[in-house]
This record gives sequence, structure tokens and C-alpha cells, in this order.
Amino acid sequence: MLPVVLYTKRKIFKSYCGFSFFIFIWIYDPQKKDSSLIRHEKIHFLQQLELLFIFHWLLYGLFYVAARLAGHNHDKSYRSIPFEREAYAHEDNINYLNDRVAFSWVRYCVP
Repeated sequence: MLPVVLYTKRKIFKSYCGFSFFIFIWIYDPQKKDSSLIRHEKIHFLQQLELLFIFHWLLYGLFYVAARLAGHNHDKSYRSIPFEREAYAHEDNINYLNDRVAFSWVRYCVP
């Protein structure tokens, strides 16, 4: 299964340039040149597939809420989510999507 990449004319949720949900990836990239952003969102797509979509979003929310309860601000909480840590760590690696091992995000659960 491949995700459907859709380009938007505005940023998503007022500040994000990419968003992956179910089989869709929304990208705000007026130049349509930022392939690292698309790779980042495709990593999220693979994570969602592994967790049957719903469990990915449940865990995503739990990781975020746990970080907020630990006293972190929004940005630090968002960046601490293991799914985001994996995606940011590998978004510039053009081979990562082909070489990625299932459930690779688990290694990012420990800070």
C-alpha cells in the first residue's frame, strides 16, 4: 500500500508543513522540492501501517500527553515523541524507506 500525497495551498494546522493520516499525506510545499518532508511523512505512514493506524495515533497522543505532564512545552513534547524522533533522524536519508526495519521507532522510546 502506498500513501496518496496531496499538496495544499496553506500550512496544516496553521504551522505544520506536512501531515500524515491514514493513506493520505498532506504537504504544504509551494516549491514542491522538499523531498525530506515527504520522506518524513512517509516514515509516519509506515509507522501507522505497523500499528494498524489507530494504535499509532493512540500511542502518539499518549507520548505527547506524558511529555506535557512531565512539564515540557508543546515543541519539546512534540519532538520527544518516538515517532517524530525516528522521522526527523532519517528524513534526509534517501535510502531509509527501503532499508527501514519494522517497528524501528521503538528504539527511540528511551530518551
